[in-house]
Amino acid sequence: MIKGNLNKLISICIVIMLMVAALPIHGFAASNPWDPYNRYLPNQTPTAKRHLRGTWVSTVVNLDWPSVETRNIGNDNQRIQKSKEEFIAILDKAVEMNMNAVFFQVSAEGDAFYKSNIVPWSRYLTGTFGKDPGFDPLAFAIEEAHKRNLELHAWFNPYRISMNTSDSTIASLNINKSVYKEHPEWIRTSMSRFVVDPGIPEAREWVMKRVMEVVNNYDIDGVHFDDYFYYESYLGELQDQDTFSKYNLGQFSNLGDWRRNNTYLLVKELSNKITTTKPWVKFGISPAAVWANKRDGHSSGSNTSAGLPNYDRSFADTKKWVQEELIDYIAPQIYFTFANPSAPYGEVAEWWSNVIKGRNVHLYIGQALYKVNDNADQYFLGNDAVEEFIRQHKYNVVKPEVMGSIMFRFQNFNDPNKQQVVNMIKEDLWSTRSLVPVMPWKGGKAPQSPTQGRIEALSNGIRLSWVDKDPNTAYYAIYRIDKNSKIDVESDESAAKLVTTVRKSNKDIQEFVDRGNNDPSKVAYVVTALDRLHNESKELIISIDQSTYFSDVKDQYAWAIKAIDGLYERGIVSGMGDGRFAPQNNVTRADFLIMVMKSYGIELDAQITDNFLDAGNKYYTSYLGTAKRLGLVSGVGDNLYLPEATITRQDMFVILYKVLDKLEQLPEEMRSGRSLDNFNDTGEIANYAVEAMKCFVETGMIQGDGVHLRPRATSTRAEAVQVLYNLLFK
Repeated sequence: MIKGNLNKLISICIVIMLMVAALPIHGFAASNPWDPYNRYLPNQTPTAKRHLRGTWVSTVVNLDWPSVETRNIGNDNQRIQKSKEEFIAILDKAVEMNMNAVFFQVSAEGDAFYKSNIVPWSRYLTGTFGKDPGFDPLAFAIEEAHKRNLELHAWFNPYRISMNTSDSTIASLNINKSVYKEHPEWIRTSMSRFVVDPGIPEAREWVMKRVMEVVNNYDIDGVHFDDYFYYESYLGELQDQDTFSKYNLGQFSNLGDWRRNNTYLLVKELSNKITTTKPWVKFGISPAAVWANKRDGHSSGSNTSAGLPNYDRSFADTKKWVQEELIDYIAPQIYFTFANPSAPYGEVAEWWSNVIKGRNVHLYIGQALYKVNDNADQYFLGNDAVEEFIRQHKYNVVKPEVMGSIMFRFQNFNDPNKQQVVNMIKEDLWSTRSLVPVMPWKGGKAPQSPTQGRIEALSNGIRLSWVDKDPNTAYYAIYRIDKNSKIDVESDESAAKLVTTVRKSNKDIQEFVDRGNNDPSKVAYVVTALDRLHNESKELIISIDQSTYFSDVKDQYAWAIKAIDGLYERGIVSGMGDGRFAPQNNVTRADFLIMVMKSYGIELDAQITDNFLDAGNKYYTSYLGTAKRLGLVSGVGDNLYLPEATITRQDMFVILYKVLDKLEQLPEEMRSGRSLDNFNDTGEIANYAVEAMKCFVETGMIQGDGVHLRPRATSTRAEAVQVLYNLLFK
């Protein structure tokens, strides 16, 4: 009996378990660590017209550039050539990945990858600390990066001066310009490395001088600091109690607050120097992911348990720097997955998003490409890593406060063990191009629109050309669209149409050859000009149904392109400025008279003795006086001409008739077989205009719409030009 009941109970339990298993999965599904952020994780990969995409190029211990093999080449010319080839390969890879910025480490150990009067050449260029590499790496890097429209940010490690404390390292540091030799009283040991004590004011000044030497002498786009401020394996390792006693002067009650003030002063003073010297140069910092843990007593900290928070371990109050807008961007190194138990990606990114909100500071996220298939976290392994980077990317694009991503570090893009993620980034996440977000507080101004666009079919593509005389232009964005379609260049969707960016050349005419297409009848192009801070002009549309000179002569005015361009080339008509012709505007009485007189080469009187009372002192004054003397125009009562009033069609033909009569060029042949009697509105023609209208109707110069002549209607600028063009060339 007991056994039977037990069997029945087991059977019931099995049935219940099966029923539970059959329930909809959302009813009992285990939650994912990224579920709280699903609103930022759409199914489709989002596109972004503006998003910073960059990578760190590490030079310390030759991690990314130059390679150890190249560094060790004995022949200087070969070493220089190979070094340059390797850096060009880095930049070309960045372009291939649709990046728009690189963060190039120019001073990793109190050294220089540039010509410096303050610190010696880096050992990582030649293998010997202080040895001239035979070329200027930073100048070369800037030139090549800008050719490719990549921003180049000069990356400094402010305080580190060696990667170890070995005897050979000590010997190498005893050279001219080495801070180890020249200021041994500044040197401390931390993390088995030599560093400069951040609490010494003169040492802080030394850091700023190094940076400002580069700002002053090189055309960099930004100054970049990493996370090494106070850097210790344990609190107090730096042994700076004596420095605290000497320089605190009773201002701070504890070592921590004093240290934080030291890093604050460095950032604030340097920020002021950069802004004063070159306000367009950006200043950014990439700290460790977490500012402070809430559980450590920081009420405004994040729900994390990070072991190296900025506030407590680096003694860098990075939140304060953002709140006071001392920096232009912050790029926390969130080198974790959404599932990380100590510092989840979503929690940390959300926290920084809230800090950045409403501030004149951009938020970029540092991402751990280096951990792919090289980390214990399962979400950095295999297919899980692919899905993780998709989530992180979607979050970064959709979350409005996040303005970009920076991958650590470059050579990981070439690592065979990471190609599944790299390919996914290239083919999906970064498959469209993106422009660097604008920092309005940095100044800058959108250039004038390019003008005089031309299009030409080649055997291997389509050549575009245009004119741009605005010295403020740094480069151009080229968009390709389907014929007769529209584009909003400010929308995220326009990123899918962005073919490339082209650096401005020193030539009068700018060019680009689109080798992805060779049939201009099916496409149109949009060209915009951008300044170095990425402010974008209005667009110039270039197509075969587009005026060469005027961006607004297209589409419904395609019939007038040949006439408008033809008369513009002959100096008969001009635009309204900003590359516009305003074809839809009504032509004025003065403007039409000027067009006619220019068309037939009627010279202006040098001295006007009699003119209309309303001729004024304007661009049309001499034309009115000359036309009056020659009898080409009559007044409108009381010796007035009404030059700025719109002109009627019949008055246009009266002027033309009088000019041709004066020049003895009235058409007498080419009879059209038509007469005024063929039109229903001839009764509306004024008596003074009948002779002129009759002449032009009978010779086929006026056709109306076949039924109406509309003699008292006004004429657009496009229509007026077409009439003149017909008379001149038909």
